[in-house]
Amino acid sequence: MTTTERARGATWAPPAAMLRAGFPYMRTLGMRRVTFYPLDVAVGGEGRIYTISRFDLTGNVRVTTWDDDDLGALSGGWTWPAGLALDEEERLYVSDEGEHTVTVLTREGQTLRRWGKQGSKPGELNRPSHLAFDHEGHLWVSDTRNHRVQQLTRDGEPLRSLGEFGGGPGQLNMPWGVAVDPAGAVYVADWRNDRVQKFDPDGRPSLVIGRSGTGDGEFHRPAGVAVDQHGDIYVCDRGNHRVQLFDHTGRYIEQFRGDATLSKMGRLYILSNQKVLRLREMAKLEPQKRFRAPSAVRVLPDGRMFVADYGSHRVQVYQKEAYPLSESEVMPPPRSVTLSTV
Repeated sequence: MTTTERARGATWAPPAAMLRAGFPYMRTLGMRRVTFYPLDVAVGGEGRIYTISRFDLTGNVRVTTWDDDDLGALSGGWTWPAGLALDEEERLYVSDEGEHTVTVLTREGQTLRRWGKQGSKPGELNRPSHLAFDHEGHLWVSDTRNHRVQQLTRDGEPLRSLGEFGGGPGQLNMPWGVAVDPAGAVYVADWRNDRVQKFDPDGRPSLVIGRSGTGDGEFHRPAGVAVDQHGDIYVCDRGNHRVQLFDHTGRYIEQFRGDATLSKMGRLYILSNQKVLRLREMAKLEPQKRFRAPSAVRVLPDGRMFVADYGSHRVQVYQKEAYPLSESEVMPPPRSVTLSTV
């Protein structure tokens, strides 16, 4: 990480306003026989897409392409792989909540190192889940059963920890998703507290989003969380089978319920199987589109949003269309909020 990149992270700020033109569905990738129960997703170079595929007592990282071709599976000898992050050289960092470890692999699947052990001391882990890199190149790990998130070096050396068990500001109850914005603030999907918490770059709690419920801005077991270059916050509201979008202040914007079409893999499989083809022809298609317990969300700099659709064994992809505005391009917020021009 260069000095320039660190400075960029330190001075980043969200835009004054956004012209939100739309967020249309793009495509579906994967299918049950390949991307089985995807818990996390990451996007590499040359169109490579990595998913944590979870089985009853094991799992792997499945590699597919943007054209929905299966490139095979990477195996790290995991028990319950849960989270995935890629570094700048496309090395894979995979958490194993069964073994309380993080494994580092090359993109070809060669294991480079494995670190971590069960415990509650600094650097020790208890059921680690999602992972995220910050702009300094350090790794944040959701240390779920220790009710904290830890910042670690790439070799697992502890740097600092945020959170403790509880329901108050800055406290966590089985955190799952974790993300870091360009300024270094950390966002945590606070699973059992049904909320998302933001910690500023100094580690102070600075924003709480959500509460238990099914309405706009409410959650039932939030899982994955992501933050894009505009400061928008994306949350997999797993128990409510949706992804919710908030702006950088925590204001609710919109939600995604799922719009899946058949992936290329799925289409080829169904067309080659007469029984499955008949069942598909008889099915109600509307429910087949929707998310089922989405578990992870990633947003790329180009605005593509990838959602690990856990219960449907696939990844759904959307495309953000939005335009940042400066202070001079938009009027100040009105004192009385209304859209009327009369």
